Amino acid sequence: MAKILLITTGGTIACPNTDKARTPENAQSAFLECISDIKCAVDIIEPFCLDSTNITPGHILQIAKIIRESCGNYDGFVITHGTDTLAYTAAVLSCLVENSRKPIVLTGSMKPFSADNSDAPNNLRNAFLFALNKNAHGVSVVFGRFAYDATHVSKIHTTAINAFESVNFPPLASFERERIVFTEPKAEYSGNVRFHERLDERVEVFFLVPKTLPPVIRQDTRAVIILGFGTGGLPEYLNGFFSDIISRGIYVIMSTQVLRGGSNLSLYEVGSRITRLPVIDAGKMTVEYTLAKAMVSLSEADSFEQFKMLFLS
Repeated sequence: MAKILLITTGGTIACPNTDKARTPENAQSAFLECISDIKCAVDIIEPFCLDSTNITPGHILQIAKIIRESCGNYDGFVITHGTDTLAYTAAVLSCLVENSRKPIVLTGSMKPFSADNSDAPNNLRNAFLFALNKNAHGVSVVFGRFAYDATHVSKIHTTAINAFESVNFPPLASFERERIVFTEPKAEYSGNVRFHERLDERVEVFFLVPKTLPPVIRQDTRAVIILGFGTGGLPEYLNGFFSDIISRGIYVIMSTQVLRGGSNLSLYEVGSRITRLPVIDAGKMTVEYTLAKAMVSLSEADSFEQFKMLFLS
């Protein structure tokens, strides 16, 4: 019988159904009862119980450590998580745990588990069914009717039951009752599973708006992700700012603040002039995945060339 480790971390799925301000509580007994008829052995662990707004890279490293240290004992992992930062955690885990043939499935809910018409039981059950499927591997997000690749998922609605979408990539699978229909199988991995154990948090993300004052960069910053306009254009009035941060040895990644389509610096002059500088184009990566790759790559790189190679690999 397959064995799954359920890692609970809080979030709305673990909140009591109340009209007051919600705070997650331990909900392990309700979770286990919900999936009691699914044929698998389940162990459960709760490293912390937080509103996901309070999740930090340190908490994600805790989750990754649990997976790393128990990988040989389980056939898959299900992680319950708050929705607000779920896409960030999924993206970071996809970088910290490479080439995992064992599924690592994140899920959550928009309504508390005990609320009327809650989406929590269905999401949890689907996450387990996906983790037990022979075609599932690597890090994924199961939410609503779909399973998403963790490197392409973003939260796109604050209240809707279908709060997540796959960006610039189709969903991996859909759920027809308890039947899983794969639409886009994840690429097969070559090589053994590889765990990364560090994140360098000295990365800043800037969302450009039409104004003349350049962003303020902290002294300890080592990498900057700039969410430019359209396909990644940088306004001419920021030329000096751009040159200054590069001269300080700060690695620069250009992306776009537009949800779909990705960046393409070579398309317009406002972007192509940047390509002559030591700058990385994030392309079709989500903001969440761009940040995740930057933190992992930065923790292992000794030069811009090495950072770029790791980031784009």
